Amino acid sequence: MAGALLLGMTVASPVVRAESKAAGEAAFKKQCVSCHSLVPGMSTIAPDLHGVMGRKVGAVADYKYSDAMKKAEFTWTPAKMTEWLASPHGVMPETEMSYPGEKDAKVRAEIVEYVEHLKAK
Repeated sequence: MAGALLLGMTVASPVVRAESKAAGEAAFKKQCVSCHSLVPGMSTIAPDLHGVMGRKVGAVADYKYSDAMKKAEFTWTPAKMTEWLASPHGVMPETEMSYPGEKDAKVRAEIVEYVEHLKAK
């Protein structure tokens, strides 16, 4: 019985990830895409987020960052992005980002998971 349960969990896991990825993509498109591109090197109002995980804040070449972002000393990790999505101004009061934050922890997690899978090649 335990083996069947384990097998069921293994089979269901990709489905859950696919649903979470789709939810993250939808949330990203609703909340982020008006300012952030996912295309490498295509900054719009804000820097592109392709491969952002593991990147030092303020490191997209040819993007004009605010002084606050230039001075920031952190690297984008899932934990830092989750914190940022909850309250950008809580992380960096001087940010020029107008996004107020996402109150729903599940939505934040879905966005982070979606962005995280877009690793730089």
